[in-house]
Amino acid sequence: MSGQLVFPWECRDKEDQAWVAYNYPLRRTNQLLTEENLRLKRILRENGISWSPLAKAHLAQNDPTRRKTRSSGAGPSDSASLFLPTEVLLRVLKFAMKSDHPIIDPLSATTPEHLTEEEKKRGHQIAIHFLATNKALNAEGTRFLWESNHFVFTTPQALRNFSELSSQYRHKIMHVNLRVVARYYDDQRRKHKLERYYHTDLKKDHPLKVHMRPKESPLVRGGFRCYTWNQLIDFFLALRAPYDPAYKDKKTPRPRLLPSLSSLRIDLVNFSDSLLPFSGSELHEVASHELGCTLNELQVTGMPFDDVGMKASAELSGLVKDEGLYLDAAASFIANSKGLQSLRGDNWCARVIRAYKDLKDEMEEEGLGLAGEDGEDGEVGEHFHLHSFEGYHKVGTLPAAPAEDGHPLSTRDEKRVIWKKVPIARDADKRTWVQFSRINGYEIEDSAWDSDDDRICPCCGDSHPSSSMLELMSDMSE
Repeated sequence: MSGQLVFPWECRDKEDQAWVAYNYPLRRTNQLLTEENLRLKRILRENGISWSPLAKAHLAQNDPTRRKTRSSGAGPSDSASLFLPTEVLLRVLKFAMKSDHPIIDPLSATTPEHLTEEEKKRGHQIAIHFLATNKALNAEGTRFLWESNHFVFTTPQALRNFSELSSQYRHKIMHVNLRVVARYYDDQRRKHKLERYYHTDLKKDHPLKVHMRPKESPLVRGGFRCYTWNQLIDFFLALRAPYDPAYKDKKTPRPRLLPSLSSLRIDLVNFSDSLLPFSGSELHEVASHELGCTLNELQVTGMPFDDVGMKASAELSGLVKDEGLYLDAAASFIANSKGLQSLRGDNWCARVIRAYKDLKDEMEEEGLGLAGEDGEDGEVGEHFHLHSFEGYHKVGTLPAAPAEDGHPLSTRDEKRVIWKKVPIARDADKRTWVQFSRINGYEIEDSAWDSDDDRICPCCGDSHPSSSMLELMSDMSE
């Protein structure tokens, strides 16, 4: 059996779903008990009854009948609050609430197998106890906490739990990171490997982490199974509008989980280049319709470079607005038995989605028809790489991504180029100006693009059609 290549079925695992269903009611019950406990404490406090040594000391300190002395009337904290300006307090609070690293799975318990060794050792990253000082610092600190930090979600359930956060904080979050760790299951003892060309850091094939499950009835689809594209779908479904009983406007839809989300990074982990099945219609439905044209920028790492990955990449580009930026790079992590291992970063492969928008009339005058508009039975699209033409289906009814100002002058016709600021490396914050061709959306590289010849894509190694090639195929289709 070890030499036989076995392909997995794409499905959601029943045992994992049962675990989530079991724990979610417990979380809700705990929340109700916490709220009830707070109400009971408030009643006790209003009646001067202590429920713990700390509460007893607090009540004694604030007892109006207690005799005041010079030593008890003014403590160090009181004198400090009198002389520390509010601006300094807020600056200290903002510093205390800002983490140097992204916060992983906020409002949820972290999953150790979805963390690197470095992330497991970080411990507390913010001084959360500041929020318990008083109501004013709690209000300001909570706002700083959600506005100043970056967040990573490693499970769909962690993203769904984020809906428990008040909408006044969620609507200000503009960027999040989804870490999608592929899960594989099998009911037989077989060896499955992740090929060494998954990343240049690998010197040999990497053993694939597989969860063993007992065999079930022959009517139940068993064997080798994976939770990959369905997991990505579950992440997207968690971005839907959560139910809000306080929302009373019946004429407009409820806002999504993150209404202001404009930039998204998706780290695909252990998405094999040779094992995965094609994504189904559900990914297209949620990416291109429910969440379609909502992002200015989408970053994806670890996407397979085979036909399966090209199709999924085309579906994900539906999330991006017209003239939005799509960035693709090698995998950031690889999963093993102990957790995740970080992989070295490289440059992004960038392209602009539906960059031809302002050139549509000019292209039609020159006979450069868009994909799907020329030829019969889809003959034009069959000759080209899948993600070359995925952006040529113009939506047009929604606003395009905002133009970025301050770019340098181009040596080409300004109508035929579009400027974008692209990160200089996969994990870098610094960006640089890059010009893209409006004909096919790919980067223009200096004088090498004085003629619109085909360019070798650094993502897939294939060439993409230039305007001359499009014109040739348009003539052939006539």
